[in-house]
Amino acid sequence: MPGEPPMDWDQTYESGEYLNHWDYRFPSQELVAAIAALGIAPGGSALDIGCGAGREAIFLSRCGLKTIGIDVSAKAIAVARERARAEAAEVEWREGSALKLPVDDRSIDFANDRGCFHHIEDADRGRYAQEVARVLKPGGWLLLRGASEAGEEGFVPVTEASTDRHFSRPEFTRGLVLPITMISDAGTLAGSLVVLRSK
Repeated sequence: MPGEPPMDWDQTYESGEYLNHWDYRFPSQELVAAIAALGIAPGGSALDIGCGAGREAIFLSRCGLKTIGIDVSAKAIAVARERARAEAAEVEWREGSALKLPVDDRSIDFANDRGCFHHIEDADRGRYAQEVARVLKPGGWLLLRGASEAGEEGFVPVTEASTDRHFSRPEFTRGLVLPITMISDAGTLAGSLVVLRSK
């Protein structure tokens, strides 16, 4: 919430506290459906922005995509790397910020964001959109999901207005902003989903 100190992501992953909030044993059904519907061929490139403990990046790798998982937390990357090793999944893990993605220009076919954007303050969301536009290939996709309301966690909601404010630029077209229930092992969160495409 406003005025509270920022979350210590490394401590959250080192202590295992993340397991009580947003971790999940299986990739989200919306990601599975998006990959099935968009028809991204094996050998394409995928980016998981704010990959956390790596569950969805591992899924993308198992779909035959050359996958990069990025998180600001070194401890999250360590957890993700160990999970990938245990599952024999090949993912390139990189520590870095969603506001300065350590990824080459126009190199990504599909970008995934499950719960990163809703932690980014409104003043920084334009930078996020610029970075995604920079790394996506023409025709590349962004699957974006996040909280639909601020709630007690102090999320910055993903809404039609906020999406249009930051992604309504020449670089993107967007689909409908739809309500979803974001599911983790700890419970559920009212969320929003939108699919954007790079021009």
